[in-house]
Amino acid sequence: MNENELKQMLKSAPERGQRAFYDKYFNYVYTIVYARLKWYAAPEDIDECVGDVFAHCFLYFDKQENIRGDLKAFVAAVARNKAVDTYRKVARHKERNISMEDAEELVSDENIAETAETTEIRQILYDKVGELGEPDSTIIIQKYFYGRSSKEIAKIVELSSDNVRARCSRAVKKLRELLLQAGFAR
Repeated sequence: MNENELKQMLKSAPERGQRAFYDKYFNYVYTIVYARLKWYAAPEDIDECVGDVFAHCFLYFDKQENIRGDLKAFVAAVARNKAVDTYRKVARHKERNISMEDAEELVSDENIAETAETTEIRQILYDKVGELGEPDSTIIIQKYFYGRSSKEIAKIVELSSDNVRARCSRAVKKLRELLLQAGFAR
């Protein structure tokens, strides 16, 4: 189903359209939300955020006479914004709920400097993957983070398996260049 058909279905048969929209974009939304919240939020918070993304989209579609623009770009923007909102909510909740007794239990043998450096490297890598743009960033995340095959990724990004493999190869080369520019040695 192409995007125009989906837009038409969202207006003419909202329940079927919403189901089709959900089925088409669930993996995409989950990937965006998970990538932003995996280190900060519990799995149930991530699931709730994904649900919030679709609820927001469906409410928006109900209010619109005509649905304009690219649905994939729209749902990606909503997913990023809802992930930020969830992060803020989780961070505020964690700050308020630590008592003095709990604070004593938080002491660990973990090397904070090493953990901070690793987190910074992960953030830089994530940012550089984001700079690849779509669908290359989705292909890289699905391939190397989720371990999905080219055939599975092809269904998500709506390309052929051969095209996914070619784009992945080019994206890895481009990512290597971006990382070298950011100061990471080979």
